[in-house]
Amino acid sequence: MLQQILVSGALAVVVVSVAACGLFKAAPKPPPEPITVSASQSGASVALAAGQDLVVRLPSNPTTGYRWIYVEPKEAVLQVDGPSTFEASQSPGGAVGAGGTEIWKLAPLKPGQQQLRFEYRRPWEQGVAPAQTATYSVTVQ
Repeated sequence: MLQQILVSGALAVVVVSVAACGLFKAAPKPPPEPITVSASQSGASVALAAGQDLVVRLPSNPTTGYRWIYVEPKEAVLQVDGPSTFEASQSPGGAVGAGGTEIWKLAPLKPGQQQLRFEYRRPWEQGVAPAQTATYSVTVQ
Protein backbone atom coordinates (compact mmCIF):
# COMPACT_ATOMS: atom_id res chain seq x y z
CA MET A 1 0.00 0.00 0.00
CA LEU A 2 2.78 2.41 0.94
CA GLN A 3 4.55 1.52 -2.29
CA GLN A 4 1.42 2.44 -4.34
CA ILE A 5 1.21 5.81 -2.59
CA LEU A 6 4.89 6.53 -3.27
CA VAL A 7 4.57 5.52 -6.94
CA SER A 8 1.41 7.64 -7.33
CA GLY A 9 3.11 10.59 -5.63
CA ALA A 10 6.20 10.27 -7.82
CA LEU A 11 4.01 10.07 -10.92
CA ALA A 12 2.12 13.20 -9.85
CA VAL A 13 5.42 15.09 -9.36
CA VAL A 14 6.57 14.07 -12.87
CA VAL A 15 3.25 15.15 -14.45
CA VAL A 16 3.29 18.52 -12.65
CA SER A 17 6.95 19.09 -13.59
CA VAL A 18 6.34 18.38 -17.28
CA ALA A 19 3.27 20.64 -17.31
CA ALA A 20 5.19 23.42 -15.58
CA CYS A 21 7.93 23.28 -18.23
CA GLY A 22 5.32 24.23 -20.83
CA LEU A 23 4.26 27.23 -18.77
CA PHE A 24 7.74 28.68 -18.42
CA LYS A 25 8.80 28.81 -22.06
CA ALA A 26 10.69 31.92 -23.05
CA ALA A 27 8.43 34.63 -24.46
CA PRO A 28 8.72 34.94 -28.24
CA LYS A 29 11.11 37.65 -29.35
CA PRO A 30 9.19 40.76 -30.46
CA PRO A 31 9.67 41.84 -34.07
CA PRO A 32 12.21 44.59 -34.72
CA GLU A 33 10.98 48.18 -34.69
CA PRO A 34 9.76 49.36 -38.13
CA ILE A 35 12.07 51.46 -40.29
CA THR A 36 10.59 54.75 -41.50
CA VAL A 37 11.59 56.53 -44.71
CA SER A 38 10.40 59.79 -46.23
CA ALA A 39 10.39 61.54 -49.61
CA SER A 40 13.71 63.21 -48.78
CA GLN A 41 15.28 59.73 -48.65
CA SER A 42 14.02 58.75 -52.11
CA GLY A 43 16.71 56.78 -53.93
CA ALA A 44 18.12 55.38 -50.69
CA SER A 45 18.85 51.74 -49.90
CA VAL A 46 16.98 50.20 -46.99
CA ALA A 47 17.85 46.91 -45.23
CA LEU A 48 15.12 45.11 -43.30
CA ALA A 49 15.48 42.18 -40.94
CA ALA A 50 13.07 39.27 -41.24
CA GLY A 51 9.73 40.39 -39.80
CA GLN A 52 10.68 44.09 -39.78
CA ASP A 53 8.09 46.43 -41.32
CA LEU A 54 8.78 49.45 -43.48
CA VAL A 55 6.81 52.70 -43.07
CA VAL A 56 6.88 55.18 -45.96
CA ARG A 57 5.80 58.77 -45.19
CA LEU A 58 5.21 60.96 -48.24
CA PRO A 59 3.89 64.56 -48.43
CA SER A 60 0.42 64.66 -49.92
CA ASN A 61 -2.59 66.88 -50.47
CA PRO A 62 -5.61 64.78 -51.42
CA THR A 63 -7.82 67.86 -51.94
CA THR A 64 -5.90 68.46 -55.20
CA GLY A 65 -6.87 65.01 -56.48
CA TYR A 66 -3.31 63.74 -56.23
CA ARG A 67 -2.41 60.72 -54.19
CA TRP A 68 0.50 58.33 -53.91
CA ILE A 69 0.09 55.10 -55.87
CA TYR A 70 2.17 52.05 -54.98
CA VAL A 71 3.55 50.47 -58.16
CA GLU A 72 3.37 46.72 -57.57
CA PRO A 73 6.45 44.89 -58.90
CA LYS A 74 6.30 41.46 -60.55
CA GLU A 75 8.50 39.79 -57.92
CA ALA A 76 7.60 41.46 -54.62
CA VAL A 77 9.46 40.81 -51.37
CA LEU A 78 7.20 43.30 -49.56
CA GLN A 79 3.43 43.55 -49.40
CA VAL A 80 1.33 46.57 -48.57
CA ASP A 81 -0.20 46.14 -45.12
CA GLY A 82 -3.65 47.66 -45.67
CA PRO A 83 -4.59 50.94 -47.34
CA SER A 84 -2.51 54.06 -46.86
CA THR A 85 -3.54 56.52 -44.17
CA PHE A 86 -3.46 60.32 -44.20
CA GLU A 87 -2.12 62.48 -41.40
CA ALA A 88 -3.12 66.14 -41.75
CA SER A 89 -0.51 68.81 -41.12
CA GLN A 90 -1.04 71.01 -38.11
CA SER A 91 -2.00 74.32 -39.68
CA PRO A 92 -3.03 77.49 -37.86
CA GLY A 93 -6.80 77.75 -37.75
CA GLY A 94 -7.26 74.29 -39.28
CA ALA A 95 -7.11 75.51 -42.87
CA VAL A 96 -9.33 73.55 -45.24
CA GLY A 97 -7.42 71.94 -48.09
CA ALA A 98 -4.12 71.89 -46.22
CA GLY A 99 -1.74 69.08 -47.04
CA GLY A 100 -0.29 66.43 -44.84
CA THR A 101 1.45 63.09 -45.03
CA GLU A 102 0.32 59.87 -46.68
CA ILE A 103 1.58 56.86 -44.74
CA TRP A 104 2.16 53.42 -46.24
CA LYS A 105 3.02 50.33 -44.19
CA LEU A 106 4.71 47.38 -45.88
CA ALA A 107 5.54 43.98 -44.44
CA PRO A 108 8.19 41.55 -45.70
CA LEU A 109 6.97 38.47 -47.59
CA LYS A 110 10.29 36.73 -48.14
CA PRO A 111 14.04 37.44 -48.25
CA GLY A 112 15.29 39.24 -51.35
CA GLN A 113 15.59 42.62 -53.04
CA GLN A 114 12.93 44.91 -54.47
CA GLN A 115 12.77 48.35 -56.03
CA LEU A 116 9.96 50.08 -54.18
CA ARG A 117 8.22 52.75 -56.28
CA PHE A 118 5.50 55.25 -55.46
CA GLU A 119 4.00 57.70 -57.97
CA TYR A 120 2.18 60.90 -57.02
CA ARG A 121 -0.63 61.21 -59.53
CA ARG A 122 -4.34 61.70 -60.10
CA PRO A 123 -5.68 58.15 -60.42
CA TRP A 124 -8.15 59.01 -63.22
CA GLU A 125 -5.52 60.60 -65.49
CA GLN A 126 -4.22 57.95 -67.88
CA GLY A 127 -1.09 58.44 -69.97
CA VAL A 128 0.13 61.35 -67.85
CA ALA A 129 3.52 61.29 -66.17
CA PRO A 130 3.43 61.35 -62.36
CA ALA A 131 3.95 64.72 -60.68
CA GLN A 132 6.54 63.09 -58.37
CA THR A 133 8.07 59.69 -57.73
CA ALA A 134 9.68 58.18 -54.67
CA THR A 135 11.84 55.07 -54.98
CA TYR A 136 13.72 52.91 -52.48
CA SER A 137 15.94 49.90 -52.95
CA VAL A 138 14.86 47.45 -50.26
CA THR A 139 16.67 44.31 -49.14
CA VAL A 140 14.91 41.89 -46.79
CA GLN A 141 17.26 39.55 -44.90
